[in-house]
Amino acid sequence: MGKVLSTFQNGFPGAVSRSADNIIISLRNASGADVAFGSPLFAVSGERACRAFSASSSTPETFVGFAVRAADKTPDIYGSNQAVYHANEPTDVLVRGSTVLKFESAALPGNSVYIRLADGKLVTSAGSEGTTLQLPGVTVATARDAGRCAEVVLAKRNLL
Repeated sequence: MGKVLSTFQNGFPGAVSRSADNIIISLRNASGADVAFGSPLFAVSGERACRAFSASSSTPETFVGFAVRAADKTPDIYGSNQAVYHANEPTDVLVRGSTVLKFESAALPGNSVYIRLADGKLVTSAGSEGTTLQLPGVTVATARDAGRCAEVVLAKRNLL
């Protein structure tokens, strides 16, 4: 007997989605730490490199895009489904187009996307002044699913 699916997931964080005009570039991960898929990335001054969010040094002007899943990026541990970009590795960065991200708050189409400074999580509410950082040109495209993931659109290239 068949099963009828009535709800679908939006995908996994960092998955490139839907857009015919996605632009993905490769930058060195200068974070000094692993970068997970779907992480917002920021330019490193004077280098062709990016780093993960830092509450003390990341600004809207240095936002580049999001780390996205590449078909050839496999987990380091056999049997694991988690892969990351390690320090100093080339990192695939979506600078324009659509991707799937994990949100800590409700996400509805048209919402702006913010990073909560306290913990670096993605939210769709600005909160109190000085508690979030708005990502320029990034809006939510689909409602958040049961896995807390929603598609977002980067409408324009911010840097590079």
